[in-house]
Amino acid sequence: MDEKEFDRLLKISRINLNGAEKTKIKKDIEQILAYFDNVDSFKEVIKEPAFHPVDIESRTREDKEEKFEDVDRLLSNTKTYRRFVIGPKI
Repeated sequence: MDEKEFDRLLKISRINLNGAEKTKIKKDIEQILAYFDNVDSFKEVIKEPAFHPVDIESRTREDKEEKFEDVDRLLSNTKTYRRFVIGPKI
């Protein structure tokens, strides 16, 4: 990174530095940019993304319809309005 580009970066960032601070920060930024150049040089070898480290087989149960005869007793532990459950306000 040349001096003109670095000064523009400081101006855009609205950062005011003295001479010693400029030298230190410029050195740090150059190290960061060198690191990203190094990361960019790696070749990607992964063919497909790995969502889990181990293959997981999906286990789902079959839905069964159940009929409740005593709906009032079922809803007795919660707030209801016209037999609809009232949830918390969000």
